Amino acid sequence: MRGSGRTARRAPRAAARTTALVAVLSASGLAAGAASASGAQDTAAPGASLIYRCGFPSETRQVQITVSAVLPAGAKTGKPIEPAGVSLTMALPPAAASGLASLHSPTVSAATRLTISTSEGPSGTSVVWPGTTRCSVRRPASGGLTLTTAGTVPSVTASAAGEVILTAAGLSMTFTAGQAAVPAPGPARSTAPAVSGAATAPAPGSTATAPAPGSTATAPLLVNCTLAPGQHAALGALVVTGKARRDVHRNAAVTAGKCPKLPKGGLKLNPRFPPPPHPPLTLEAHSPSQGCAYTTGYADVSKLKGAALIAPALTNVDQALTTLANTTNKINYLQLDNAAQLDFHGLHQFPPSTATFLTFGFVPTTATIELIEHGTINIFVVGPANPFIHCQPNKFRTCDNVAKVYSRLSARIAPGSVRVNGVPLNVGSHCETPPFDAVVTGTSASKPPYSIQFGGPLTGMVTIPPFKNCGVGENLDPIFNAAISGPQNFTLLTQGELCSVIGAVGCDKKGLPVPPQPLHKVTG
Repeated sequence: MRGSGRTARRAPRAAARTTALVAVLSASGLAAGAASASGAQDTAAPGASLIYRCGFPSETRQVQITVSAVLPAGAKTGKPIEPAGVSLTMALPPAAASGLASLHSPTVSAATRLTISTSEGPSGTSVVWPGTTRCSVRRPASGGLTLTTAGTVPSVTASAAGEVILTAAGLSMTFTAGQAAVPAPGPARSTAPAVSGAATAPAPGSTATAPAPGSTATAPLLVNCTLAPGQHAALGALVVTGKARRDVHRNAAVTAGKCPKLPKGGLKLNPRFPPPPHPPLTLEAHSPSQGCAYTTGYADVSKLKGAALIAPALTNVDQALTTLANTTNKINYLQLDNAAQLDFHGLHQFPPSTATFLTFGFVPTTATIELIEHGTINIFVVGPANPFIHCQPNKFRTCDNVAKVYSRLSARIAPGSVRVNGVPLNVGSHCETPPFDAVVTGTSASKPPYSIQFGGPLTGMVTIPPFKNCGVGENLDPIFNAAISGPQNFTLLTQGELCSVIGAVGCDKKGLPVPPQPLHKVTG
């Protein structure tokens, strides 16, 4: 059986990311019935009432959830199995419903992502069933709260005859003030029909959406779900007939983000940039999950009193290589270590960007600049583990979610691209700087805010080192160094929403990341 994305061949992982370390855990059951596309009568899948352990800020509780769907009575090898009419009803107990008061809204909406393990004999994969509420629901002053989400779910394709079993696994829920919620990255795919998976600590900053400049927003609350052990979690089964297929294609429906392929074993952190110091830990987890995003923006050249537009660069991101946390109220710390890599047609660099400046204040000069990456990019996100308790800044973190992005770059002037007052200037093929460090920062406190999941502004000051090897037959290094090299070159980058490989969250209809519009201004 085939799903999509590299994680279909890797160990079970949790891919949900959020600013909070708290988790509301839930349960699932499945019932089905209708007619299949082939005309065979569908049968009702056996229902299941499952209990998930719920880790609230105060203590562990339990929540029950009902899932319904229509499954075909049977399927054929090489043909997609397409569940229909999928909905999920959450019956939050009073203790869970009262926790939604942190959204500071009389009404709430929800998005859910339920992982379904689909086993085919000894093999299998996992898919994510997303859903959102059709409209917001009033939050009660006391008592429980019921919310129902629905959505179109991905198909799976069996490659051999036999029985396909659907099993409930992880669940994540995102609660939003008022308007419809944005589904959060969900639990990862698995190569085995796992019944349960461990919840991982989510990433700070991942739940903040970017409101319009000048507006205010309450960060959505994402909660992760872990199935309690000792339960029969199979939701249903159907019989697949036909000959074994070795040429089964990927699902036609978009179920995975189309990001560049990662190297074997995923990305590694750049050892040049060590992670920040952290307090004593109560949790350490490793649950990498791939996504990709476009980044664009402006790079100032302070000496030329101008800025160059950086063309949108596709960046691969291996999220949550390491998650570190201290969940005690006194420390309240969460750190997420991520690795990233630029990908421009297989090259680890930004796309070439052409800009025109007035050199020395009066000579129009046009050149194409290439920013080349050396090693991977480190993204360290730090913030409070639980934003719903009183937060006091300490030496390890602020009360905001802060992401620091560390990269090692060099600048190269493309051969044949330089025009001075319209006249070509031959700078040779190796007019470039040595590698230099570039550090930019994003925070949930800025306007608009930044989060690694939803993107936003990243700012910093960069020192451009001297150019070398410029000119053919003459040394042009002093000209470029006098005009460009030096400190205090302000950079304002804009990251787009992360397109997750698992479930294609944040992607367009083709499963691709969306280039953002570069911001001209950021405050905070």
